[in-house]
Amino acid sequence: MKKPFSKLFGLKNKDDIVGYIEEDHNNSVESIHIERIVPNRYQPRQVFEPNKIKELAESIAEHGLLQPIVVRPIEEDMFEIIAGERRFRALQSLSKTHADVIIRQLDDEETAVVALIENIQRENLSVVEEAEAYKKLLDIGGTTQSELAKSVGKSQSFIANKLRLLKLAPKVIERLRENKITERHARAVLSLSEADQETLIETVISQKLNVKQTEARVKQKIGPEKVKAQRFQFEKDLTDAREAVGKSLESIEQSGIKYEHQGKDFDDYYEIKIKLFKH
Repeated sequence: MKKPFSKLFGLKNKDDIVGYIEEDHNNSVESIHIERIVPNRYQPRQVFEPNKIKELAESIAEHGLLQPIVVRPIEEDMFEIIAGERRFRALQSLSKTHADVIIRQLDDEETAVVALIENIQRENLSVVEEAEAYKKLLDIGGTTQSELAKSVGKSQSFIANKLRLLKLAPKVIERLRENKITERHARAVLSLSEADQETLIETVISQKLNVKQTEARVKQKIGPEKVKAQRFQFEKDLTDAREAVGKSLESIEQSGIKYEHQGKDFDDYYEIKIKLFKH
């Protein structure tokens, strides 16, 4: 049974996360072969800094693994990481054959949410990783942007703006992932074609353009904004009104009163002149 996003995103820190994934279960630690463990398929973090993995490995080499990796069983006697991928990578770098784990039964949605929370609250995700994580949550949870936004304490526009970044040209997304440009630079070029996005972003990087300069380049590329004259959308209403007038005139004629009427169409109005004869 799926747990609501609101409960999962109510976790405020690392201790709350550990408490959630260990609650109401036999938390005995098991040692399993490291080759039976695979990374979390819903892991939002795509880049793990080698220096930080190295520091963690040195700590594990000196003090041991102080906190077990949390995993869930999957097919063929394998286990998928729920929380602790940095520890897993550090153990691999030390050529360890076994890892201490706590086994939990979590579904896909819970696994994805816990992975997202753990990364957001421990160390900020890149904007691309965050956007990709929100997309995965929407796909898995069968929820709407509005519901997700409420659960994570953000506005719907915040979620929508993050997701829009995934529509950028692939090379622009890569530059954003590499922190070569800011999120605001990326947003500035969204209105361009993919080819123009990539060309302009390389210019932004090489010439170190700020956001305002980037926006100016986009405007130059698009050209002056064309303001289209809008016709008032009266047509349907006027048709109904003219039909109503026609029916009224038919009623007048049936009552024995003679009339004449003239209609004339102008740009922003339609004129009807009616003469009712007394005799």
